[in-house]
Order: sequence, then structure tokens, then C-alpha cells
Amino acid sequence: MRSPVHPEDAGGARHGIQRSPAWPHAEKLHLQLQPTCVCCKPGMHPNAGVQVHHIFPFHYVIALGRPDLELDQRNLITLCENEEGKPGENHHLLVGHLDSFQSSNLSVVEHAEKTFFGNSAEQIRNSALWRADVAKRLKPLSQMTDKEKEAFAKLMNARFPKR
Repeated sequence: MRSPVHPEDAGGARHGIQRSPAWPHAEKLHLQLQPTCVCCKPGMHPNAGVQVHHIFPFHYVIALGRPDLELDQRNLITLCENEEGKPGENHHLLVGHLDSFQSSNLSVVEHAEKTFFGNSAEQIRNSALWRADVAKRLKPLSQMTDKEKEAFAKLMNARFPKR
């Protein structure tokens, strides 16, 4: 089964928001610091494709007044993704986005490093904890009320205070 791909607009925009021109540099730096999937055991999928995943999604941080977090290394984690000729467990979709690129898993670091570390896609999908997280995953920004956006911004600012 082919996994869903990121919604991507023309010109490198995602979710209708243009990435910072500094993003390629931040992404490259992150991959130098963390070159392999945090959720895979060493040697698990040495040739898997990887993605730099935003813990707090970049389009949320832009819309909610924290554009600095798009490039902030504290807000990034490396996860494997299925790419043509580079199969992995697709931890980016399953752990990073809870099986929907319209959402994100704010507990991705703990889940990648501990809860689902070394798990296959099948093991993750069969996990009662994962299914419970999927059931209560983060709403798309467009579906959040003003109060939910305010609470999200407060959480984001508490976890990653401005430097």
C-alpha cells in the first residue's frame, strides 16, 4: 500500500505556506546532527529514506506567531519514510503524524525514542496506545477553535520558549 504524501503546493509551499528560504540550511544541519531515524534500531533500515519532521508542525507555528520554530533544531526530529528504492518502516507517517499528514504527534520524541523504538509498521499499527493516540490526534489548524489555537500556542511556547 502506498502511503499518503505530504500536501504540497507549487513552488515548495506546504499547507499553502511558503517555507523559509533558510529551511534547506536548517534541514541539512539537522541531518548532520541526526542523520538516521530516531525510531529505528541501529542497522534496522540502513538505506531508508529519512525526513526531518517538525514536532510542532511548521504551518501551525507560522500561523500562530512563532515562525522561528520552523528552523529551530529543538522542534526537529529525523524519522524514516518509504521512498522509492529506500524502504523503511515509515515512522514519519506512523509516529510523526499518527497516520495522517493533516495532523502531528506532539509526543513524537518520546514515542520514537522509547514507546515505539525499533517497532515495525505492523507492530505500531497493532499497538493499543498508538490506536488511542490516533483517535485523539491533533486537529488540523483549520478545524481548531480560537480557544484551541490559544491553548496550542501556549503549549508550544511553554515547550519551546523564545530564545
